[in-house]
Amino acid sequence: ELLSSVTPNDTFTAWTLEVRRGITFSDGTPLDAAAVAAALNLQRLSPDNGELLKPLMLVTAPSEMTVVVAMATPWSTFPEVLTTKVGAIASLATMLGRSPVPIGTGPFVYEGNAFDGSLFLKRNPTYWKKGLPHLDAVRLVTIADANDRTSAVLDGTVDMVAIDQPRQISRIEQLPAGTSGVVVLDDRNAEKPKVSVAFNTGRPPFDRITARRAVAMATDRTAILTQVFDGQGVIARGIISDTSPWFSDHSSPARDLEGAKRQVADYVAETGQPVAAQMLVPPDVTLTRVATMLRMQLAEAGIDLTLIPVDPAMMVEATTTGQYQSALGVGFTAAHPDAYEPLFAGTPSEQPAVSINITRYVNPIVTKAFTDARSTRDVTRQVDDYRIIQEQMFVDVPMMFVVQQRQVILARPNVRDLTRWSTGTGATGLAQDAATVSLAQVWLS
Repeated sequence: ELLSSVTPNDTFTAWTLEVRRGITFSDGTPLDAAAVAAALNLQRLSPDNGELLKPLMLVTAPSEMTVVVAMATPWSTFPEVLTTKVGAIASLATMLGRSPVPIGTGPFVYEGNAFDGSLFLKRNPTYWKKGLPHLDAVRLVTIADANDRTSAVLDGTVDMVAIDQPRQISRIEQLPAGTSGVVVLDDRNAEKPKVSVAFNTGRPPFDRITARRAVAMATDRTAILTQVFDGQGVIARGIISDTSPWFSDHSSPARDLEGAKRQVADYVAETGQPVAAQMLVPPDVTLTRVATMLRMQLAEAGIDLTLIPVDPAMMVEATTTGQYQSALGVGFTAAHPDAYEPLFAGTPSEQPAVSINITRYVNPIVTKAFTDARSTRDVTRQVDDYRIIQEQMFVDVPMMFVVQQRQVILARPNVRDLTRWSTGTGATGLAQDAATVSLAQVWLS
């Protein structure tokens, strides 16, 4: 939205970004090419986005409103990256930690925090979209417990919440029609979080495909979806949701217990060892229940799974350094599969000390497919490239996908236009993206 145009050269190795005129930061300083270039350069150095932005070689601002991004390799899908948090431009003072409050170009500005942790935002009087925002202020409240969040919107304590806890979604849907006093917003076509198991393919037992296939075959996804998720969601079939235009179905997720036992027998014959592994489990009630069911299901196939509860920091450290065997987690919510390229990047036979490729899975066919998709803007060719990636992952099983969670927004009836917003050009936006909404165009009746 902050750019009026994004134009590549013929080989997608250079992009020219034209900054939209007439936009200022909330402190009155102008949004110009220097600010955008500085933001992109700092993003390249950040731990969160450094790997994703690795192709960026040089970012310059040759004129007041023009930014030129030079790439080391072709990247036709670079504009997709700019629609993520990479494209959220804060002021240089904010990014360098020199401002006591965040300074951006959005519809609201920081007003302060309350003792209960609530965050207050007030209307930005200099917001560049005329007539917006409609709201004078927004109060953001942290309610960690899903049951408490649901109750808060039901009793009118808050106007809107996001819910992904299965039992709370069922709680709302089981209320008699017209009695809940809330509206349920659910984008069934959006990419939703997928519960998955990452296998460390660089360490036993999951350095062998027989062990990985044994776990995948022994897993009863339908039982987990029904018993843990209360039927709220669908069986996950890979890194991409089956409603996505990029999706290609190569999976058969039905349980095959006898097939799993044969894979276990093959592993024992290959190594002389039983299939036994540890699984890291985050501190989440739903994921703990998933892990418990997995342990029982795998035991039926002769697989000994030990559950290791870990906090988020320990999970990140263990997986990025490769000091684990398997890990349960939730992710893969990107609208475009190009975002997953760093997760499977690397050089065969090399195991870096630290890598966001937590599975240590490197397949030259997958690497080439990601590269080919970045070398064209032909959507048909890109669909085929992503088909190859999904096919290879189905065959090699570096990860096992279990359930795609359902995410909904619960709102009071007087909260309007939660799924309606427009871009800077006036075109219709992407509506609701999972459980994310644009507050700029929300109003109260």
